[in-house]
Amino acid sequence: MKLDLHIHSTFSADGTADPEKILQHCRDIGLGGCSITDHNSIEGSSKAAELGSEMGLVVVRGIEVSSSEGHILGYGLSAPVPRRLSMIETIAEIHNAGGIAVAAHPTRLGSGVGMDAAGHAGFDAVEVLNGGSSARGNRIASRLALDNQLPVVGGSDAHKVVEIGRSYTVVEGADTEADIIRAVVEGRSKACGRSRSWFEGVVCTAEANLDWARRGFRRL
Repeated sequence: MKLDLHIHSTFSADGTADPEKILQHCRDIGLGGCSITDHNSIEGSSKAAELGSEMGLVVVRGIEVSSSEGHILGYGLSAPVPRRLSMIETIAEIHNAGGIAVAAHPTRLGSGVGMDAAGHAGFDAVEVLNGGSSARGNRIASRLALDNQLPVVGGSDAHKVVEIGRSYTVVEGADTEADIIRAVVEGRSKACGRSRSWFEGVVCTAEANLDWARRGFRRL
């Protein structure tokens, strides 16, 4: 099964599509499931989980938490995790809530937790193929996961529908959220797809800076 495990909806300050439209597109492009991982919000993910079975998709409940040291993906959660906690505290909160913690785009300047932390802070997996990251950044993340024998995931980090599925996770023999999470933790997942192109990187950076200005230079 192919799943895009990093998508942002309108419940993120920088997302442009509602959960239903995201699920429709996932189905249209042949994905078996997805996770909506809005910034510090579980609302979009919860809505998608309600719609998923009706649309024939497996939805993994998710969130992207802004810890004080970088962004952390949480999967299998039914409630939000507070933002601005330390990285270690954020991981603990996710685990205490019954979820798994994944280092999101660990090499990204400004929002990644960094290489050392991603390898040694107690993450359950590392995002090694992020559709919004450079090929070099993704290669470094892949090497990190390999060197530290950590499970891997991939996701588009889509903020627009057209970006969905650029990168994704593949798991075999998984039909439910619990199956997928177990497969990831047990190292039975792989990351596929592609990194952003040079031009996509320029556009992404410009759009991110514009969004940042519109938010009054407040971080997500």
